[in-house]
Amino acid sequence: MERFNNEGKLIVPEHAVIAHELKKLGVETAGVVRVKQVFCPNGHQLILRENTSFDNVPGIKLLLHGAHGTEEIYISSVLNKRQRSGGAIFRVGDRLEVRCPICSVQLPVLAPCDCQWDGEYVMLSLDEDPTNRNAVCFCNIWGCPNGDIRLAGEVIADYERNYEL
Repeated sequence: MERFNNEGKLIVPEHAVIAHELKKLGVETAGVVRVKQVFCPNGHQLILRENTSFDNVPGIKLLLHGAHGTEEIYISSVLNKRQRSGGAIFRVGDRLEVRCPICSVQLPVLAPCDCQWDGEYVMLSLDEDPTNRNAVCFCNIWGCPNGDIRLAGEVIADYERNYEL
């Protein structure tokens, strides 16, 4: 998709075009923006129909490991809406290893989080080819305000804007 026209002006795509492109990557834009599929680096689907639901939408199943133990939890697949189920063993500020609940591979780090605990954004791929161009992410600190699902591109843009690379 072209970014600029022949006169050098920014091309702002229509909402329908953006919605179509996002849908190809598994991002649903009707009503609220949510992801319908996310994968671990080994290609395991982490959103399944039988997962705990938030607002009638299946959540993302993750395996978290911290100083107080290991537990499977579910987080909302709706972007920028922090809901979760499980995790009673963790305390606010706990740094967590985020793993795939199927193969236990640790999820890759996308960028540092600017939270008070110096957390890291952990990446979930929107397709089976894990790159930061087609991903969502969240902070690996329990209780961080950035613990909801965000588009990876937005996080990278904020990081580049605030911390010149």
